[in-house]
Amino acid sequence: MNPFPIVIASLRRHWIMNILFVLLIAVAVAIGVGITAQERALRQGSAKAADKFDILIAAPGSQTEIVMNTIFLRHSAINLLDGQHWASLMTDPRVEIAAPLAFGDSWQDYSIVGSTPQFVAYLSDGLASGHIFENIEQAVIGAAVPLEIGDEFEPSHGHGAEAELEHHHGVHLQVVGKMKPTGTPWDSAIIVAVEQVWDIHALPTGHDEDEDHDHSGAAEEHHDEHEDHDHDEAAEHHDEDHEHEHEHEHEHEHEHQVMDHIGPPFDADALPGVPALVVRPKSVAAAYTLRADYRTDHSTAFFPAEVLVEMYRLLGNAGSVMRAMALGSQGLVVAAILAAILAMMQLYRKQFAVLRALGAPRSYVFGAIWSYVSILVVIGAIAGLGLGWFVAQSVSTVFTAETGMALQATISGSELSLAGGFVLIGLILATVPAFLLYRRPVVEALRNS
Repeated sequence: MNPFPIVIASLRRHWIMNILFVLLIAVAVAIGVGITAQERALRQGSAKAADKFDILIAAPGSQTEIVMNTIFLRHSAINLLDGQHWASLMTDPRVEIAAPLAFGDSWQDYSIVGSTPQFVAYLSDGLASGHIFENIEQAVIGAAVPLEIGDEFEPSHGHGAEAELEHHHGVHLQVVGKMKPTGTPWDSAIIVAVEQVWDIHALPTGHDEDEDHDHSGAAEEHHDEHEDHDHDEAAEHHDEDHEHEHEHEHEHEHEHQVMDHIGPPFDADALPGVPALVVRPKSVAAAYTLRADYRTDHSTAFFPAEVLVEMYRLLGNAGSVMRAMALGSQGLVVAAILAAILAMMQLYRKQFAVLRALGAPRSYVFGAIWSYVSILVVIGAIAGLGLGWFVAQSVSTVFTAETGMALQATISGSELSLAGGFVLIGLILATVPAFLLYRRPVVEALRNS
């Protein structure tokens, strides 16, 4: 005998209660699915954000804070690494790219980061449009910054409410390039020449003055000292005034050249401190030797992956606790639904007793009740997969908007296994009400109806 007509009739007759059962199961499954999918999205997103940061070198301090400052652009006060301790990195044969990072300024809510042209090209694998900055008055923006090439803006000191009150008046930067999307917080960054950040904060710019101009000025002064004494006093004063004017023009011209000279090579004696440096080594062996060499009393060097692994461990521990809580809630939901079904099945005991009296085997009763509960569990689990993915995707969207780190929640084998395990447990527990009605004698069921 086919039990499905009775199952379908029961589903239709108590459709409101059945929908509530399905929703409870879906929520229970969605909690576990959402947790695992979101945890994996965080791992993948943070790993992608750190992909271009092979080694970080900074002043001794919290490695987590250094990672949050440099990779995720969540700025906080950290110590500066003195220029004398990182100058040799720029010419180290083991280094492919060494780029200083300087923070402290912003435009609206977008961080302004000082670095080198080489780092910009490396970070986004080329630009989407425009060109890399060529002097300290130009800037390259991330893909999510609401500016266009040719726009000018005025930077502010600090971030947030503090930045709104402390503008660098008279300083204007022009957008000359836009990076390709990276899926990292750097999509919301504005990158300028590191010399611009140093100069705007009255720090050395990393480039010493041209000694040739000093030599030429000294030669002119020496020549004037040996001029013919037969010249009259007025002519001598005129020559001295001309000399000072000429020297002033040279100094002005040299100052302009220094402002346009950006990036390495730097002068070790004119390098200020920086929050951190990003280093790309030429080989794996070079990476480990660089990390060892710069772990000193004055500097620290580490792989960001080391910090992320620790963060993943903490995240995994929290995720395990949340999954255990979700599993407990799932068990409670199943128990509550089974109790409700047992109570509801009492309404059908007369119908099943009549069927048994008419010759329906016990297996028919068992199959009808088990199929009824199983259908609710399967539909609820499938709905829970979709609901869990939707919730995780919504959280990822909000997280991306807040941090700039692109997260993509997906359903993988872990979530399918979780939902499948829930269905398996539900199918096993569905035998409980089916078995109870299966064993009930027909005469007793008819007498108590």
